[in-house]
Amino acid sequence: MSQNKKFAIRGFNPCESLLRHSPEQLRTFLRRMGKMNLNTIILHYDYGWKRYQDLLLSECEANGINIILMTFGPRTFLSYSDWKPAWFAKKEDGTPFTNRLECETYPCAFEPEALAAYKYGAIQWLKSLPPQIKNVHMRAADGLMFCQCEKCRVLPDHEKWQPFVDLFTEAVLETRPDLEFETDIYVKRYNIPNHRETFHKMQHIMYDTFYRCPSLPLGCDRDIFNSGLVKHAATEPNPDAVTPNMYHLNRLKEWTTSFPGKMYIHENAMAQSYYGNFQFGTMALLEDLKLYQQLGVDGVCYEAYEPGYYQFNDMFEVLAKALNGEDPDYQPNDVEKQIFNGARPYAPDSPIDLDKYFTDPVQRQQMHFYREYDYSPAMYRKYIEFAFAHEDRFDPLFLGYNLAYFGKYYKKNKFQKLSEGAELMLSYRKLWDFMELVSADQDPRKVCRDIIFELADKIEFYS
Repeated sequence: MSQNKKFAIRGFNPCESLLRHSPEQLRTFLRRMGKMNLNTIILHYDYGWKRYQDLLLSECEANGINIILMTFGPRTFLSYSDWKPAWFAKKEDGTPFTNRLECETYPCAFEPEALAAYKYGAIQWLKSLPPQIKNVHMRAADGLMFCQCEKCRVLPDHEKWQPFVDLFTEAVLETRPDLEFETDIYVKRYNIPNHRETFHKMQHIMYDTFYRCPSLPLGCDRDIFNSGLVKHAATEPNPDAVTPNMYHLNRLKEWTTSFPGKMYIHENAMAQSYYGNFQFGTMALLEDLKLYQQLGVDGVCYEAYEPGYYQFNDMFEVLAKALNGEDPDYQPNDVEKQIFNGARPYAPDSPIDLDKYFTDPVQRQQMHFYREYDYSPAMYRKYIEFAFAHEDRFDPLFLGYNLAYFGKYYKKNKFQKLSEGAELMLSYRKLWDFMELVSADQDPRKVCRDIIFELADKIEFYS
């Protein structure tokens, strides 16, 4: 498995999870990175940076970790102005997808006031950064709510976003030309825009392999069970690949050829939506590292965070060695061999016998909960109590919120007479938008824990 040379960028991206960490968990996470010789972390300005800035700066400096400070451009930059919902991306009927600044907010590229406010906010944000920050990253959310107004709808989605990438670039070069800066290539933005000059001015470009099957290597055609996800990732109506893993390889070849020496990868290795279930992708991710060296990719930042890290520790130890140019001498276990043959252990129809393959009782119980969760109040409560009883191994805040929110969204459950805080939490599409509202004198983890147990007490399920 030897990679022959060390990658320049070797690190983690905690994504929007900082507020789900205690200060002690953040220290543990960063100090472990130092011991693993990982040199890069992407820290999310929008969600947790302001609360933990001093701790993060101190620990990163002590452990030789370079910070890339990431922000959701629309949420942060527009907050410096008297923004209006009319500036936001609209549905075909003209109503905005969002009516407040949040993770999923996109602006409309044909709203002149929004464009001006966006650049103004970018300049103010850049001026506010502490001197320790040398690298910045601007991105937007999941890419499924781009503007569908009369003018925007004729454009492919990646071209709707490009004006805001250009404005960010102008703001950096005019205000803080000393900074290294970058953006991301992500859902609905995987095609190269017509205006390429902006990307040539960046020091790096992050390619996010979202929707790929993590158990099979990029370029593999065996992820055919994921074929329906291509339409969510791709901009074009007729993609040149039938599976996400094939599609990503095709796009990566285009980006690395067009912008040599600039590309690095963000890999959703811990996959927040699986609540801490290990993804059995070690062998596939090692194969990907070989591919990245062939393509001239600069490195990888894996999605990782302390809540749930326990399940992934062995995998990240292996990947860290490979990133550092060492041979990890990895051999897949029986479960991973099965998954390479197309089995998915969490699916109800999976051929994998959980009791046979998983000897760890906590991991086995978690997999049973995930596979067999049946939307009953008793099971909901048991699942949440189990997760909080094993906070050292799972991510109970994310699990508790998601079970409640998506059950409500898909009309599986409902709640009666909730507190104001609980109502507010469930009004947000993403837990981190709510957590950022918690005042500085309160512990956001405790606030959310209390609400999640309130939801467990008040949940009702549709028959």
